[in-house]
Amino acid sequence: MFAKVPKRGINIIFVASMIGMGNYSYIPIAYAESIVTVQENQSENTLSKLEIEGFKLDYDFTTDVKEYSTTVENETKEIHLLVESGNPEASISINDTSIKSGVASTFSLQTGENKFLITVSDGTHQQNTYTLTVTRKQNGNNLLQKLQLSTGKLSPSFSSEIYEYNMGIADDVPSLTIKPIAAETTSTIQVNGTSPKEGSVSVDLPIGKSIITIVVTAENGEKKTYTINVARGNSANSQTTIPTQNNRTNTFQPTMSQQGNTTITAQKVSKATLSSLTVNNGTWDSAFSTDEFTYHVSVGNDVDYISLSPTARYSSSTILIEGGTSKTIKLDDDNKTVISIVVTYSDDDRKTYVLVIDRKE
Repeated sequence: MFAKVPKRGINIIFVASMIGMGNYSYIPIAYAESIVTVQENQSENTLSKLEIEGFKLDYDFTTDVKEYSTTVENETKEIHLLVESGNPEASISINDTSIKSGVASTFSLQTGENKFLITVSDGTHQQNTYTLTVTRKQNGNNLLQKLQLSTGKLSPSFSSEIYEYNMGIADDVPSLTIKPIAAETTSTIQVNGTSPKEGSVSVDLPIGKSIITIVVTAENGEKKTYTINVARGNSANSQTTIPTQNNRTNTFQPTMSQQGNTTITAQKVSKATLSSLTVNNGTWDSAFSTDEFTYHVSVGNDVDYISLSPTARYSSSTILIEGGTSKTIKLDDDNKTVISIVVTYSDDDRKTYVLVIDRKE
């Protein structure tokens, strides 16, 4: 701010002339004023410095610019923020917490946007507020840390960086309990389209070959699919037998025929099956069959979405595609997308069909 200060000067003009002896004339003293401009020493509520240690702001700091931002990786859980004011009388607060000018303060970061309101005030003049927005990226870790099974052994042994496994199951084991543990607590997991309850999922195993898919979705939406190829054996121990005349319980026991030692058995027939399954795009590796549960479908590399049309053999069955009812699925960014179709007829009658969508390179 500027003020006008008067300054008085003396200008003397003297003219004397000699005409003859002793004659002269005199012009009296005249005064004139000049204006000198000076700057007042007024305090201003501004910052002279705004820095995040180790990170660069979107704009170089200047006193007159009041908004700044920056983005940090998810691994950055805190920042060291240094602010300073040229006004020694001013106090500085960040999000209503007083801090010391010229000394770095530590602040924790949440995932997403973190706003810091930096207020400078000396209690006399109008205060100024600067806004700093720090965006912490979402977690991109979509790996499993552990994979626990109720029975059986994976081949190869589990590793976070190995995404496909094989395992054999005895024919008298009708289901497998799986407990997948994500590397990050911010990730979500689905096993054959079902979210684990209390950390684990029970998967029914049909006789023969089946596929179990474990999809890990990171906080930022990126997915990773682990696949287990299961081979379950087939013998009389896995069959449901006809009860004897004296057996009135729900437990089926083998019945010996009167003609000899041949055990008369009857295979339990599941009603949780599909009568048809089609997709709007792609070439199948084999024709659909009700009793076949795994298929590969080849699509072009420009295909981003695929639509499915599953039809249950029994109308009272329910169908879930990837755990939901939407029939249109977005394909993963990599060259393989595993889609689960779960058919449920009753609480103890459920089957899973698996489509592996292979995108051509």
